[in-house]
Parts: sequence; C-alpha cells; structure tokens
Amino acid sequence: MNPLKIALLLFLITLGFGLAAQEDVPGAKDHPLLSRYPGSHIAWYQTKKYVAYDLATGPITRYRHIEDRQEVAGQLYRIYYEIEGAPAEISIDEVYADYLRAFERAGATILNQGLRPKGNDFGGSQWVGVALAPQSPPNSPSSKLFAGTSSSGGKFALAGRIDRPTGPVYVAIYGERHSNKLVNYLVDIIETKDAELGKVSLNPEYIMRELTERGTVSVYGIKFAYDSAEILPDSEETLKQIAAFLKANPGIKLYVVGHTDNQGEFSYNHRLSQRRAAATVKALEDRHGIASGRLLSEGVAFLAPKATNKTEEGRALNRRVELVLRP
Repeated sequence: MNPLKIALLLFLITLGFGLAAQEDVPGAKDHPLLSRYPGSHIAWYQTKKYVAYDLATGPITRYRHIEDRQEVAGQLYRIYYEIEGAPAEISIDEVYADYLRAFERAGATILNQGLRPKGNDFGGSQWVGVALAPQSPPNSPSSKLFAGTSSSGGKFALAGRIDRPTGPVYVAIYGERHSNKLVNYLVDIIETKDAELGKVSLNPEYIMRELTERGTVSVYGIKFAYDSAEILPDSEETLKQIAAFLKANPGIKLYVVGHTDNQGEFSYNHRLSQRRAAATVKALEDRHGIASGRLLSEGVAFLAPKATNKTEEGRALNRRVELVLRP
C-alpha cells in the first residue's frame, strides 16, 4: 500500500479512537461559568438543587483538621473531567494556569491556590482527603484524584468566589496528572441561593428517593413564627406535598423531627424543636387527613446540625423539620 495512504489510515484510526474517548457521560454538561480544558471529557457528573458544601480554604493544621473552611449552601454542580492519553507536554502547570486565568477573567476573588503543593498544604495529597471528606462522592471516578501512580506529574487546587447580583458563586477545582496517560480534575461549583431555601420541590418522587437513599429528607418549607411553634400560612404548600406523598404510600410511617440552630440554651431549643415537630404532625393529621399514628414527633434541638452555626446561612440550614423513615 502507498505509504501516504498508510499514514492517512493510521491518522484516521487514531482520530477515531480520540473522538470515542472524548464522549461525555449521558446528561453531563459544562457549567456556563467555566469551560473545560481542551481535550477533556466528562467522566462523572452530578448536580443537586440545594446542599450545604464545606469548602476548605486553608491547609491541614492538625490531624485530619482544616481550620479555614467556609460553609456555603446552594445548587451544587460536580463535574469530573479526564484527559485520557494526555501527552507529556500537557503539564498540570498548564491546566492550572489556564483555570487561574479563567478565574481572573471572571473577576473571581481567589480564596486559595496551590500548584505542586506538599502533603498538608492547600491542594496536597493528604489535604484533599480531609478537604473533600464532607462531600466526597462515593464510588465515583473522581476517587482517582490524588492517588496517582509513580509517574504522577503534580497536583493543584484552586478555590474562589465570583460575586453576582443573584448571589456569590463558589468554585473549587482539584486536579492532578494522575499518570503518564491521564490528567484528571474535579470542578465543584456552588451557586448560593439563600432566597430559595424552603422552596425545593417536595414532590412524592423526591421524598421517596431521599428516604430510600438516606433514610431521611430535610424539609425547609415549613415555617414557624419567631420563637414559636405556630406554623405560618406560607407553609401550606409544603404540608400538601408531604400529605400527597403519605397518601400515595400508605404503608410508610415516619418520625417528624424538629431541629433548631444553636442560638439560646439547649433546654429551651429542645422544647421548641419538640413543639414544632408536634405542630407539624397535628397539621398533617387535622388539616390533611393523615391517620393518627403514622407520624411520631420528636425534637433534638441543635444536636444534629447540617452546617455551621457561625453564619446566618448555616443557621438557616439547621432550622428545619426532618422526615425520618420508621422501621
């Protein structure tokens, strides 16, 4: 065969393999704020409408402890990219520099940054396990991060905040040259949405999924008067959604658990959380026809926080009612 034709054939075969390797997982997409590094594909993708994210912004200061953290809450996007078959000329320094440039162009405030850091430093090998422990995605490809082979060519981490009229957006990127054939990085983006607290849909499918996967579902749409167990009128839609779930699943029984923030004495908050849980049960029974005995109320005050109580955003996440599956 003509050598030119052989070369062309080999090029087309190589191109075909490259294109196949670059396919994203179904349903995945880049976030509008940040494009991917050229040649990357999305190997894992997750988005959640409202979660608390424990953003580490400092180094490890003592055993498995990072002092500098920020509790942020909102819609979370987790996008894990891989550059498979990455040639040696794609250094982790270049990927890092490209994202740092993107941060600067977006007017981001850099909260911390680290290129080729040591183990306990921001972005280091030991650091990432501690940093991501509160929200590390189990059994996902991103578990490859910071577990590179002996040919690993460096690591990096970036954390920043982009201020927008709708609220700040936090971005954290963790990356490495995993091996001589793979560069990988995880992009976490949190769009803070304080105004949407309590408006997350509690349709029956969502409640069932949360109870099945977690055994509990947090409810923020049941509002109470200040320092009171009086349920406010704008809670009615959430109560209707819970009642619809219970009527569609007559075999399910739940604990209704009240939670507070840590403002005030424990004994006071304990009583308040119990009264609020009891008021929720009573409203579902009296106004929405849920049979007596299916729901049992309890209150735990501030013993099971979902976020820090040092900020108003965190305290808002901690003031909630939880539906817990009864055996």
